[in-house]
Parts: sequence; structure tokens; C-alpha cells
Amino acid sequence: MQQNEYLTVKEISLKYNISARNVRRIISKLTDECSEATLYKNRNHEWQVHHLLVPKFKPQRIRKNKYYALSVDPCANYTKSDIAVVMRFVYEQMNDDSLELNYVIEQKKSNNQNHLHCFVKCSNKKKLLDFFKLGFSRISYHESMIFNLEGWKEYITKDGNQITTLKNEENGKINNYRR
Repeated sequence: MQQNEYLTVKEISLKYNISARNVRRIISKLTDECSEATLYKNRNHEWQVHHLLVPKFKPQRIRKNKYYALSVDPCANYTKSDIAVVMRFVYEQMNDDSLELNYVIEQKKSNNQNHLHCFVKCSNKKKLLDFFKLGFSRISYHESMIFNLEGWKEYITKDGNQITTLKNEENGKINNYRR
């Protein structure tokens, strides 16, 4: 099997499962320290990276945590059972086998209305938020990365609430359980 001596941005991106933008960012750092023989643009203005430079594109840190935090504040007073029905609706509408939705219903101290703290694993955040908006009609939300999942779990269960999890099992059945 013949190996290409030079690889493109797309080939490096696919090899290490990183974005093309990140590959170009690393290339911009390498342009000062590499010669024209190992890193150059061809006639079509595409980057050509010598195979000896490819290990420099390997990610330094592998993200083990695939979850992100989501806090949802419905702009109306929903009961806990109403929120559970809407969460089930959101989960079913997503039609995503990899979706895992973990949430806690908590009362705000300012006005005693219920709101949600979640940690979510899904492939399409925008679609998920659209279904939240459809289910609750009006929401205010905040999403962020989770750097310490155990710390986030402690924070959302600080008042003794239990985490409710919605996810598919191997048999295709939706499992709803509390931890």
C-alpha cells in the first residue's frame, strides 16, 4: 500500500477526528518553524503537510466527558409532573439513540417556580433546544461545558433532589429511572 507523502487539511482532520479549523490553527503555528519542503500551499491554495509533521496534529488532551450542562427556566409556573411530561416529550421527539437526558427539578428561591438543571449527552444541541422551546413554549436557558461531572451532580442535588435519567436501553426501550 502506498502512503501519501503529503496530506491535506481534510485528511488530517479525519485522521485525528478534529476540526479543519483546528488543523489550520496548528498549521499557522508551524509555518514559522517548518521549511517550505514540509509545509506549503499547492497551486489550488490547499495546505500540503508532510507526513513527518502529522504527529504534531494529534490532540494533546482526549475529552472523556461527553456531557454538557444545561439549566432551563420555563417562563411559567409548571408543576413537577408537568415538567416530567414535557421532558418525556422532548426525549421522544429527539429520536436519537445516543441521547441521555439527566435532570433535576428544583424550586427557585426567589419566586418558588420550578426550573431544571440537566447534564445532557446528545449529538444535536440546537434540535434539543428547539424541542425544549416547543414543549415549554417560552424558556430561558444557559448551557456550558462540564469540567467536573461529579461536582455538577453534587451541585444539582444539593437540596436532596434525585436525578431523573431518560435514555435508551439496548432493546430500544426508553428507560426512566432515578438515582
